[in-house]
Amino acid sequence: MIQCLRRFLHYFYYDVPISRKLHAITLLLILFPTMAVTALLYGQINQLIIAVTIDSEKKVSEQTVNSINTNIQTVKNVSSILENDSYMREIVSHPTFSHISPAKNPKQLTASFVNSIESCIDGTLIKDIRIYLDTPYEDLYGNSSDHNIFLSMENVRGIYWSGIMGAVSDNALFCPSFYLSQHEIREYADLAYVKRIHYAGNGYDEATAAYLVIYFSSDPLTLALMPSEDQSHAVNYIVNERENIVASSNRELSAMYFMNHTNLGRIIGKEDTFVRRQVLGRQVYTSYYSIEGTDWKLVSIIPASPLMRHGQIMIMEYLSIYALALIIALSFSGFISRSISERLENVVHKMERTQHTKVHKLNIAEGKDEIGNFVITYNHMADQINQLIEHQKKAAEKLKTSEFNALQAQINPHFLYNTLDMINWLAIEGDTDKVSDAIRSLSKFYKLTLSRKNTIDSIERELEHVSLYVKLQNMRFSDRIEFIADVPDTLMDYEIPKLTFQPIVENAILHGIFEKDNKSGTIVITAWEEDGDIVFLVSDDGVGMDKDTCEHLLDDKKVFIPKSKGSNVGIYNTHQRLKLLYGKSYGLHYDSTLGEGTEVTVRIPAIKL
Repeated sequence: MIQCLRRFLHYFYYDVPISRKLHAITLLLILFPTMAVTALLYGQINQLIIAVTIDSEKKVSEQTVNSINTNIQTVKNVSSILENDSYMREIVSHPTFSHISPAKNPKQLTASFVNSIESCIDGTLIKDIRIYLDTPYEDLYGNSSDHNIFLSMENVRGIYWSGIMGAVSDNALFCPSFYLSQHEIREYADLAYVKRIHYAGNGYDEATAAYLVIYFSSDPLTLALMPSEDQSHAVNYIVNERENIVASSNRELSAMYFMNHTNLGRIIGKEDTFVRRQVLGRQVYTSYYSIEGTDWKLVSIIPASPLMRHGQIMIMEYLSIYALALIIALSFSGFISRSISERLENVVHKMERTQHTKVHKLNIAEGKDEIGNFVITYNHMADQINQLIEHQKKAAEKLKTSEFNALQAQINPHFLYNTLDMINWLAIEGDTDKVSDAIRSLSKFYKLTLSRKNTIDSIERELEHVSLYVKLQNMRFSDRIEFIADVPDTLMDYEIPKLTFQPIVENAILHGIFEKDNKSGTIVITAWEEDGDIVFLVSDDGVGMDKDTCEHLLDDKKVFIPKSKGSNVGIYNTHQRLKLLYGKSYGLHYDSTLGEGTEVTVRIPAIKL
């Protein structure tokens, strides 16, 4: 052991080049302590950030529960006030107004009660109140134009909540929008609290005299469920015991992270406690809370990955400071090594005279000292760099060729000839407005197509381009194509290669929709952001393709589409362009069902212009 140590010291002292000695000292003094401190603090920083965030979210969730409980209690208080109103108790004690003395006017009593009800409607939470009465109460709801608060139970026959109340013995039910009719949602509100009121006498003890329904809005609940700005990826939602989502801060995320009401205790455990679980292959922190007086549960989901990124950002900031110190130290050690070795200075001058297009080798005796080893390493590096330059040059040429082929495939002369022919016929027929519209559309279409300042454009302009294409096709074929672009405004400023959509839409029209018997159909473009990418879905209801054609559509050989003279050149070039620009994980993907239609998925990275 001692001999090995002596040999190592002798080698380091006499044989190791000076530059390596200086760099080794620099690394020992700066890099190793940095690595040790980073390794020590990384886990602790992450755990600290997660603990602080979870504690903060727990308090936010408790506030959310309190806010929702307050809203629910408000609804129940209004129900209790109206249910226990003396007039309400009086009318359900008798099936008619025959018991009321002649000195009392029933309609005046009704109007007074209706005024009490209307005073409970605040317009923010409680939107409307209706009382559905049993058959003996025609005198109350018979003249609905005066007091439409009172309605017959026949108005709710067949509604989901009415069926539930008829099948269970419970006297109260909180209803999500799924339980309500479209009329109720449209005219009243999207949530409701139903209270059963029994007859108070005359042998009707167990029968239902009326349903008192408090219609209230989900907006205050949704507002309370919204996560903090720091947790934009989190989601809060309310689920009832029938597994219906009552309200959610984000419908898409709540559907993705949905947990069954009956399994919450088994999956999460104790209420009011955030635990780490795996949902759909993703690590999340989740908790749930009971909403007082209801069968509702509030479920909170916080993805773990954003929390981890906060810790990583802090570590990166920490490492950046040390990296700067390391660069300065390495620069200083390089300065010292250059001052020691004159030949090293000559090598630097040689490197400064190297042309940018090619790295030339050093014509210096290699030797075995530090300069000799440097020359050997440099010449090897020169070979590697020159190979890389050649590879990059070929890749650039391939990209340019692919872009040229893609543009050439899209600028279809037949489309131009046919459009000009259409304009000619419109001119002959004297329809100057349509001629002007067609020329403007064609001019703008080719202006967007042929602009060669760059090959990247915004999603907004690309959608405008493909819309012009469909418009011109509709002018030729009597508006047989319905085109819908449902892309969020937040994505419009992101970049996309030019002429990405047109070959896909053109293929959908010519080889999908126009192959149908009625020569008409619909094309829909939708988009969403997913894991740092933007995903487009271009769907049509054309004739579709068989499995074999669909699987080989993006091959690098010409595939002829059945029942047409077209081929896959345009979409193949588009697919290759996206792969060359962004990587192998991007491009097109086709799914099609023969006789039903085709869906094309386009994936590009989310990069803002």
